[in-house]
Amino acid sequence: MKILIISHNCFSTYQNMGKTFLSLFSGFDKSELCQLYIYPTVPDVDVCSSYYRVTDKDVLDSIIKFKKPGSELDKSKIASAKKNLFEKDEDAKLYRKQGKKEPLKRLMRDTMWSLSHWYTKDLEKWLEREEPTAIFLSPGYAKFIYNIALKISKKLNIPIVTYICDDYYFVNTPKHLLGKIQLGLLRKKTDTLMKKTSHLVTICDDIKEFYEEKFGLPTTVLMTGTTAGLSENERISEKPSAVSYFGNIGCNRYYSLADLGRALDKLNREKGTAYELKIYTGEKNSDVLSVFDTIDSVRLCGFISGKEFEDTLRASDILLHTEAFDKASIDLVKHSVSTKIADSLASGIPLFAYGPVEVASMKHLIKHDAAIVCTSPSELEKILTEAFCNEDLRRRVAQNGLVTAREYHDAAKNSEMLKKILSDL
Repeated sequence: MKILIISHNCFSTYQNMGKTFLSLFSGFDKSELCQLYIYPTVPDVDVCSSYYRVTDKDVLDSIIKFKKPGSELDKSKIASAKKNLFEKDEDAKLYRKQGKKEPLKRLMRDTMWSLSHWYTKDLEKWLEREEPTAIFLSPGYAKFIYNIALKISKKLNIPIVTYICDDYYFVNTPKHLLGKIQLGLLRKKTDTLMKKTSHLVTICDDIKEFYEEKFGLPTTVLMTGTTAGLSENERISEKPSAVSYFGNIGCNRYYSLADLGRALDKLNREKGTAYELKIYTGEKNSDVLSVFDTIDSVRLCGFISGKEFEDTLRASDILLHTEAFDKASIDLVKHSVSTKIADSLASGIPLFAYGPVEVASMKHLIKHDAAIVCTSPSELEKILTEAFCNEDLRRRVAQNGLVTAREYHDAAKNSEMLKKILSDL
């Protein structure tokens, strides 16, 4: 068995999707995996027999400068890889730019890929050498990656297992014409992909129900497993002084973080406390970060990964998961469970969750009583006070979190299930 993972992101310890792949394939041998990916990043873990990368810039240069797009990744690059979200600073600026996912830019990106000759002789030789027996596709909002998987599947006559961890099919139809066109094309391409898909893997029951009913495919739920390991016992700070948030603050999550910071400021003024909100993120956009300028309790701690991330997470008093309350953001994440929740629950540290009740992440935590939950901005101060002052409450949700992690977020168990799905093909 040899699995070709086709994805935007590579295996890594420094990016959520990269860590998700590490979890899903933790039970596989290196010789059983190879990866074709798109983002201008470099894996900092050597868990595949080989990596092949074709970036947007490669594709654009192939059209404008007639350059050959993509290449196999040099092993020395992997060995010396820095734990950065992007290989070059200019790539970071481009990919983080606000509005990069607007319908027009999505359509232009898909068109660019369709005009390029990304399926080169070098890629063909690499595929012939690796001899994959199945494709594991992690698609997204970009239509071109569906085309990549479909073409390779046809060329090599191998089956596709599709992994849906974010829903882009059942979202609300945009009001504007370009948005409707882009979503219509994506839905049509998804229909084609589903006809060629042998098995669906989804991140939660919400997505499974929608896709199983629509497409009638055999479907398995594999929630994100923890890459940091399962704690033996809960870790309770007697006098917590900070809430810690790790990861992406996009999808308007920074507004919810600002809500929380302002609530802590008010508690500190009224009760004479010194509570802090520590935010560990790689976000560089000054317009986003400026929302925290007038909030005294917020500490922007920068991006961390690997062992530093694990050590910092496990030294936290209270962990935080949050989602935005605006309709567009809810629509984007309502059927998906955040990948960060696995590590949070597995740590044994109490988790505070702030977000709308209709989002799948919040439903998962509420169902298992695995977090101190606030689903309304008007209740934030009250429930934050409970989180800091009620040790029994913190202990209860931390214990429930560990139970939930063992049942749903055990990387070894989930990887074994995935291995069976792929080997049965």
